[in-house]
Amino acid sequence: MEKIFALISLVFLLSTNGHAGGNATPQEVFEMVLNGAAVLESLGEEGLQAFNDPNGEFVWKDTYVQVYNCEAQKTVGHPIASYLEFPSEEWWNVQDKKGTYLTRLLCEASKDPYGGWVEYWWPKVGETEPSRKITFIIQVPGHPYQVSAGIYDATLSLEELNQMRR
Repeated sequence: MEKIFALISLVFLLSTNGHAGGNATPQEVFEMVLNGAAVLESLGEEGLQAFNDPNGEFVWKDTYVQVYNCEAQKTVGHPIASYLEFPSEEWWNVQDKKGTYLTRLLCEASKDPYGGWVEYWWPKVGETEPSRKITFIIQVPGHPYQVSAGIYDATLSLEELNQMRR
């Protein structure tokens, strides 16, 4: 599991060096996730290719949008590590540094019709100590996909973040 964390961090670091613009905001994350969900709602599986482009519209500032299929227990769209194939059991059992089952948490939050914000503890690129990361995720209506993006933020509460969903 540590090898996976290191590989994803390295790939993210290498791929984001060319993306300028500072840190993404929670509002930008929310809007980009909704935009991603709209693309997939309209195009279905054909829309997944837009999420695998490291220079595409779903990579900005210091983050990116990714797509899951929680039922199949796998990532189906990822601009940074799209070539990585995680066995379902391993994907479902990824834990943050505090023991939270990350993908289970995300998949559960996506069941809310308005989506949901979750927090977990993940090391920033190049660091070993975990920091608080917040991620917004939503189910794509009529499709088996969930769309998410996240940023590191130590200040906003989940209550504040979930207020912006409506």
